[in-house]
Amino acid sequence: MTLSIDPKDFAKMALMANPSTSESIEDKAKDSLELYLSAYKLAEKYERFSNSTQETSEAFSNIRDIDINM
Repeated sequence: MTLSIDPKDFAKMALMANPSTSESIEDKAKDSLELYLSAYKLAEKYERFSNSTQETSEAFSNIRDIDINM
């Protein structure tokens, strides 16, 4: 059985759990945007793999070495 992960919710949670420690507001915004987009794309890739596999562990192993390529 695989888990379903909503990319938007996952990206929001990743962002809230990992706030930027940058000094400037602009750098904080850039860090936050980069984290949000990376988390979103990774969750999308997981969803694609999880739709074609039986086990969550198999989906994780398939996405572990994938570059996000933004």
